[in-house]
Amino acid sequence: MPTAEKMAIFAKSPPIAAVFSLGFLVHVGIMYPGFMCYDAINQILEAREGVFSDWHPPLMAVIWRFVDNIVPGPAGMLFLQLSLVWLGAYLVFHAFFQPYACQAAAPLLCALLFLPPMFGISGAILKDVLMWGALFAAFGVAGHIKNNAAQSSRFAWLLFAVTILILWLAILLRHNAFFATIPILSFAIFRLYPKNSWFGLIRVTVPGAAIALVLFLVTGVINNRLADRHTYPWVANAAFDIAGVIKRLDDRGRQQALFDQLAAALNSTGTVEPLLRAYTPMYWREIFRTKPPTLELPKNSMGSQIHGFESLSETQRQALHTLWVQTIVAEPMLWLRHRFAVSKYVLGWVPEASWSPIIMGKDFATDLEQAYGQHPQATKLQNYIEAETSKWIDCWFFQPWPYFLAVNCLFFVALFRRNPEVLCLTSSAILHEFGLMLAAPSPDFRYSHYMIFCTLLSVLMLARPWLAKAD
Repeated sequence: MPTAEKMAIFAKSPPIAAVFSLGFLVHVGIMYPGFMCYDAINQILEAREGVFSDWHPPLMAVIWRFVDNIVPGPAGMLFLQLSLVWLGAYLVFHAFFQPYACQAAAPLLCALLFLPPMFGISGAILKDVLMWGALFAAFGVAGHIKNNAAQSSRFAWLLFAVTILILWLAILLRHNAFFATIPILSFAIFRLYPKNSWFGLIRVTVPGAAIALVLFLVTGVINNRLADRHTYPWVANAAFDIAGVIKRLDDRGRQQALFDQLAAALNSTGTVEPLLRAYTPMYWREIFRTKPPTLELPKNSMGSQIHGFESLSETQRQALHTLWVQTIVAEPMLWLRHRFAVSKYVLGWVPEASWSPIIMGKDFATDLEQAYGQHPQATKLQNYIEAETSKWIDCWFFQPWPYFLAVNCLFFVALFRRNPEVLCLTSSAILHEFGLMLAAPSPDFRYSHYMIFCTLLSVLMLARPWLAKAD
């Protein structure tokens, strides 16, 4: 082909890397320097102090301590988290669209990241966005594993190791990423040892789950070592679950007896009536907001420095943990009813949920400004985007439940079509959302952000035959 003709083709079809690089730069440019909510401010304060708690993943504060010394404030972490997301986008395109000759998918994949449900929180410095980027990138790396003549076995194993490391990063950044990693690890093993039988993909779920469990357990040890302050965040979930069972017991005496055990473990006293009035499956902290207080949050449990439940003694914590397990074992149906009620909020089936589908300039915690420092004012463009998208937060596309229904349908479509990559993606989303149903303490939109993204990406991946024809 003559050089002039090659240059003409190049001019009409710019390199795919340039498309994703441009998308990344536009994304960073719009969101710069990044937005700080309560969680982000607490984490950067820990990073600057150099004393880390385990209320949030300590590794994120450790990373931020290093990044903040280079680029103070949120900008460095914004660059890092969006780099992970856009690296994932490029790797996924290269692994799953380019072999189908779906060049048209490149701008569509970029556009997907700018859709309001994805874009709304992507500029906030959150462990959830970092987790999303890590899982996305790991899926892209796993898609490049091709244990055949075109790729050496050594390189395939290297890609598998990289997949494990990135998934481990996701778990280190958000412990409930454990559920989402299982299908991606299983998919990576399937790519490493492709089976002739379709059931080969099912068989590899066992080693995939085993590796994920090891990563999860090692993460617990590492977080325990990294944390200088141990806040015992599990106490909030334990109290929430026990309160949910108390609310559903039909015997007043049993309600008071279980409440007495819960109150004793939390250094509190009182009667069960205020708890019954205050309990809501929407948010765990409501059970501590009774007036006068019965269950009391320890002093300084929330603020510029999070101390959580560190004031509880070891004996109290052990008593609470035992009570938590015993309550679930003794009343499994009541606990499931409690978790189902929580799930309705998590999925947005209740009108007042979900929380914060848009986290931009207005979400800055001004009461922590003295400890953190002044946050940059939002630009006119950022204010415009926030104002315009905020008008739609009650619409269905800002609620998790339509995507949850869709991703379950897409799972069966992928199963029927024997599409392992879409099966992996939908399974990862479903397991992640089920993990939230079992343990979520509130209906934050950011919890379901990954599931929503996987749903949209699965639709795009299933459309590859039509995109290829369009090209």
